Amino acid sequence: MARYTRPVKESVDPYKAAPLPVDRPAAVYYRQSTEAQIGNISTTLQTVDLIEHLLKLGWIRENIYMIDMDAGISGSKTIEERQGMSMLYDLIENNTIGLVAAQDVDRFFRDLTMIQTNIFLDACRRNNVQVMTPHMVYDFNHPTMGAYYLKLFRDDAQRAADFLEYHIKGRLRKSWDYLIQQGKWAGRTIALGYMVDMRRTLADGSPNPDWRCYQPYEPIADIVRKYFQMYIDHGFNFKQTWETIERQGPFILEDIQKLAPDGFRMNTSMRNRSRVTGQIMPSQSGLGHLFVNAVYIGHWVQRKVLIKWYNHEPIVDEDIFMRAFKSLSSTTLRGEPNEK
Repeated sequence: MARYTRPVKESVDPYKAAPLPVDRPAAVYYRQSTEAQIGNISTTLQTVDLIEHLLKLGWIRENIYMIDMDAGISGSKTIEERQGMSMLYDLIENNTIGLVAAQDVDRFFRDLTMIQTNIFLDACRRNNVQVMTPHMVYDFNHPTMGAYYLKLFRDDAQRAADFLEYHIKGRLRKSWDYLIQQGKWAGRTIALGYMVDMRRTLADGSPNPDWRCYQPYEPIADIVRKYFQMYIDHGFNFKQTWETIERQGPFILEDIQKLAPDGFRMNTSMRNRSRVTGQIMPSQSGLGHLFVNAVYIGHWVQRKVLIKWYNHEPIVDEDIFMRAFKSLSSTTLRGEPNEK
């Protein structure tokens, strides 16, 4: 004889958000597109504020990974091309974390093809890793909403990529190119030894003719000159010069962007440290680029093309610079083969 029982109500609401994985470590991913943006309000939002937010939600500080190696790196680069994103991807694939937080979806990717975005999403879904921004928690394994969160993340990532392509590369790129052609700084890394005059007007209210122009910052400019002289004193032996700098300097001051006078800006992408003293110094490739950068004799260079001669005040004697330049560069300043 058939027996019937009362229907059992589901104890879990299939539409209710899953609890946050506070029992698993979390990661905070920080990225800025250019060196000039580092240290602005977005940096604080992406680092300090997000960590404090996770602490309030129940994570302990020891279980929060801060991934901040992608400062000054474009979101259009692949996972492998970004040190921080590569580290994050490994944490996800190794099932080390249960959640990754960022200030916005565009911090992860600005990928028009969506290939890298989908690789990232697949890793998060397979390893049950949630993605958090201040306005949304994307749970790609939610029993009923998982597909919706996948689509929502893709849509947000697509909007970020479209903004980069049509607004930044389109409209803003024209303004950027105009500044460059005028011999003015347009937001990239500032050459070591220089600062940029950001004052639109002078004290008397008149327009500043040097707005966005390079100006020497003498304490650092003097270090640059010493590097050139050391290279010559070592008989143009590059390896020996670099090893001497690593042992005894001169070294670059910490946080040089804070040393700029009011109305001026300085920054540097230099993060290499001496293995002997731990102080900041150029990497071998960085020192090589420094010795062939015509900006140090006052010329303006864009994408390896000298576009404006004698654009700003030099900080290295031209004869000294050219001796170093000719020993290292395969081309002349005009792009012709360097037979010497």
